[in-house]
Amino acid sequence: MQNPVALIVDDERDIRDLLSTALSRMGLDVVSAESIQQAKLLLGENRFDICLTDMRLPDGNGLELVSFLNEGFSNLPVAVLTAYGSAENAVAALKAG
Repeated sequence: MQNPVALIVDDERDIRDLLSTALSRMGLDVVSAESIQQAKLLLGENRFDICLTDMRLPDGNGLELVSFLNEGFSNLPVAVLTAYGSAENAVAALKAG
C-alpha cells in the first residue's frame, strides 16, 4: 500500500524542510512547491492526500490556492499556515473552504 502524499506550499525553504521532515516521520511522502503556480502544476500531475499551504506566497495569497482546490479538488483536505494570523484571515480561510 502506498503512503499518503502531502503537498507543502511555502516560499521559505526552511519551513518546507521542517514540515517535510515532520510529515515523513509520520509516514507520509512529501512533495513541495514554493509558489501557487508550482503547486497548481504539481496538482495536475500528482495525487495528494493533504495540502499544507502558507498564507503569504510570492505569486498570491494562500486563500487563492484554497479556492482553487475547492473548485477542482474538493475532497483534498487543506490547512493554511501563517505567522501573520488574524481573525479576519481565519474567517476568510473558512469561507474559502
